[in-house]
Amino acid sequence: MRTNPASAKSLSTTLGVLCLLGSSCAVAAAESPKAAASSSTSAPATSAPVVAPTTVVVPAPAAPASTNATVVVPAVVAPAAAPAPAAAPTPAASPAPTTATASASPAEVAPTTGSASTSASTAVTEIGIQRLPGSAYPEPVTRGLRHGSLWLTFHGMQWPYLPGNGKSGMTIGVSGWGWVDTAYEKFGPWGANSAIDQSRIKYWKQQSRFLLRVTPTYSFDDGVFLQGQAEFVDTGDQTIQRSDVGGADTDDLWLRLGKWGTWDLQVGRFEGWEVFHLGMGLDQNTFERRGAVGVGESANNIQFYGLTDNQFRPAGPAGNFALHYYPLPYLRFELLGAAGSFSTPVLATRPVAILDLGWLKFKVGTEYQKIVGQQAQDQTRVISKGVGGALQFVFDPHIEFGLNAAQGTVVSRDSAGRKDLKATLTRTSFGGFLNVSNGSRRHPVIFGVGSIFTRNVDQNNILDNGVVDNFWHYQGFAAVQYVIRDAFYVKLVGGYARAHWLTAGNDPAVEFDDEMYSLRLRVSYYF
Repeated sequence: MRTNPASAKSLSTTLGVLCLLGSSCAVAAAESPKAAASSSTSAPATSAPVVAPTTVVVPAPAAPASTNATVVVPAVVAPAAAPAPAAAPTPAASPAPTTATASASPAEVAPTTGSASTSASTAVTEIGIQRLPGSAYPEPVTRGLRHGSLWLTFHGMQWPYLPGNGKSGMTIGVSGWGWVDTAYEKFGPWGANSAIDQSRIKYWKQQSRFLLRVTPTYSFDDGVFLQGQAEFVDTGDQTIQRSDVGGADTDDLWLRLGKWGTWDLQVGRFEGWEVFHLGMGLDQNTFERRGAVGVGESANNIQFYGLTDNQFRPAGPAGNFALHYYPLPYLRFELLGAAGSFSTPVLATRPVAILDLGWLKFKVGTEYQKIVGQQAQDQTRVISKGVGGALQFVFDPHIEFGLNAAQGTVVSRDSAGRKDLKATLTRTSFGGFLNVSNGSRRHPVIFGVGSIFTRNVDQNNILDNGVVDNFWHYQGFAAVQYVIRDAFYVKLVGGYARAHWLTAGNDPAVEFDDEMYSLRLRVSYYF
């Protein structure tokens, strides 16, 4: 058979390039995570079987002169090795992640166009794509009882923590979690509420949510890092809109620049540091979180205040920016600001400080928010202020508990500049939680109880008789949780809430009450 010499030479060059790409150093197999965070924010440590390594070669941007040079080439994925046999989970912490980098010097780099004639000496940069290892979830001192509610919180620490360990390189971390709630709720209202029949309800409800987190991180050899994070969300209820509670299809979406263990500057969509900790119940978007506010009382809604006006991710075209400072390993500061628009322009700030000794955690903060009218002639002003703190204790491996207290004020003026007495109020909340664990690593069982009391008093004294609107709301729960293979959580929560309303819009004032019973089974998986 006759062979064209030019074709043979081209084929030989092409095979050489493919061999070079395919033989690049492989990305280390992903280690099992020590924790994986949720929304409010957090995730458990797990020890999963080791998976076979996969080599991923992707185009890379130009790197600084102090790092290995890169070259733009088409992405090539080498065939994965045969899966390794599943290993039994172990409680040992995972080692720091390994980031694969190019070994060529800058002089060896020659830009290419991706043609078959690429030089065999061309260098490539490998980016490790891995499930976040245990070391990405920092725990210099205990975060809380293993698998407990405090342990699923990072108390202001930098995470995902992906340092270069003395080398410059890029890692793309993948993690997330999902949960399914099946719940029952029953209301029992009484009193002179004209809409009382709307609250005589009971129903079953199932909610589900799945979150995939992607965290590209470039760490330099001097400890400086560049990091971004996006959290993509799927929800089980397809009738809700993005603007509804629990309907967002994106949680985190932020960028961060800083130095590991020293400082960072973060901007985008993210949550501020938690101060109020509620324990193993009162989860966000659940029945017991809303409490005894039925349909008939929705016009006089009352929810707990825990320095929460600016803690959660902003809705609409608004975002956060925050400076974090770590002067000591156990002392952390966050100066958070917010700007944008809810329905009208808003500006806010929320500084928080955390002292974390492991067994003792003290958190304190304050916040300020100002919402103004959109039009020049609109004199709408809503100014919210608050201060709060929490004291938490951890006696590992069996007991953790904490106390919370906060108070905030709201002063509202309408579009004509008149004071809105009903929307001008003082909010006060206080409560606590207790978690008890059997301390077993193989069969961990945790029992939890908690409660919170909230009172809202406004200035709605329209009859000039000294009586104003006065609402209070008690919420409590008991929970039990079992964890399978360090990653699959099964939790049963029973909730009770009672609320009381005294409204000053009538003479005499109208009083009514409502109470709520709930039972909720949550199964969740962290990865």
